[in-house]
Amino acid sequence: MPSITEKEEALLSLLAYELFRREPRINASAVDWASLLDEGNRHAVAALLYPGMKRLEGVPQGALAKARGAAIFAAESSESMLNNQQAVLALLRERDIPCAVLKGTSVACHYPHPELRVPGDIDILVDAEDLDAVHGVLEENHYMLAETSEMHICFQKLGLWVEVHRMASVFPDNKKGEFTKKHMLGALCHVQTAQVYGVPFPVLTGMYQLIALLTHMERHLTSFGIGLRQLCDWAVTVHAQREEIGEAELALLDRCGLLHFAKIATRLCEKRLGLPPFGWSADVPDALTDALLRDILDGGNFQSQDQIRPLGNMLTDAYNIQDSAKSSVLRSYIQNIRNRVRHEHPWAKSNLWIAFFSVFYLLRWTVRMLQGKRKKVNLSQAIRSAQSRESFLRELRLYR
Repeated sequence: MPSITEKEEALLSLLAYELFRREPRINASAVDWASLLDEGNRHAVAALLYPGMKRLEGVPQGALAKARGAAIFAAESSESMLNNQQAVLALLRERDIPCAVLKGTSVACHYPHPELRVPGDIDILVDAEDLDAVHGVLEENHYMLAETSEMHICFQKLGLWVEVHRMASVFPDNKKGEFTKKHMLGALCHVQTAQVYGVPFPVLTGMYQLIALLTHMERHLTSFGIGLRQLCDWAVTVHAQREEIGEAELALLDRCGLLHFAKIATRLCEKRLGLPPFGWSADVPDALTDALLRDILDGGNFQSQDQIRPLGNMLTDAYNIQDSAKSSVLRSYIQNIRNRVRHEHPWAKSNLWIAFFSVFYLLRWTVRMLQGKRKKVNLSQAIRSAQSRESFLRELRLYR
């Protein structure tokens, strides 16, 4: 496993300062600050670097100005997103529709400077039986339906995206996946009020919040990958709830098949982001935390810097990787196509459609690559990458 670079060490050190005030040990004159800020942008954490950079001696004024600009932009975006979120929540409140904010401000509220956490979409969890009512009230207020999936419905209005979730995540069809799904169906019975700068909003409580974050991370990790922003979200949230995590809570994570992953992510945050240590994560081997960190750093925020991963993801069957006897590139590709067809073309019931789309998607990918709409990717390299990631993902024992 390749060691992390000096630039990556400096990036993690600056994040550790912002999140948990661990003093950065950085030789500012030895850092390529332009490259470091580019890396921060790819992981959507550049704004979080500014407090630590401001504290260091010897940081070039140009780099400091760029970091300050990223911080100002993040603060303005956060304020706008918070206002838009409150407008959506007010519409649901007027109709007495129970809801909770997922990700976004529900984790930003735990940051030392919430405004520096770059916002994404507005994610709202509602009960499945309320989806039609939510759809109606948003369309009445000029939100346009953009797309639907097994997990959520997306609406758009003037560049703003609102994802209305019918469930916190998509769960595998095995014993622990079914248990997690059943447990999370009761999430909206466990809601509390959080605040960012005096603005209140509903969030999930305790383990419901932690499980929602873990399932969000695992879902993206086993597909496109996660970035440092998602790791920072986990670090500040698990720290905020440390007094609530006892034997019963750890047993619940174990029943969900998420305890091993939670321990690895937590131990990584302790080693690299300054998270004060937990006793229950102490037995994680360094090789696992190093492998997770390398995967995160290589991928960027949702694959932003990994050009072969999108193709490699089609060759990795995330929820069957534990069963190595059934794992193969061809089987993984067909399973990926089967899931994609089920979501995008629910009318295509026959297995003949699976065969058709297996060829169609590959041909379309090739044509787009030849047209210059996708970067050229070496197929054998993508297969090797997929096989390597399968080995890594198998070690996470997700839902096992």
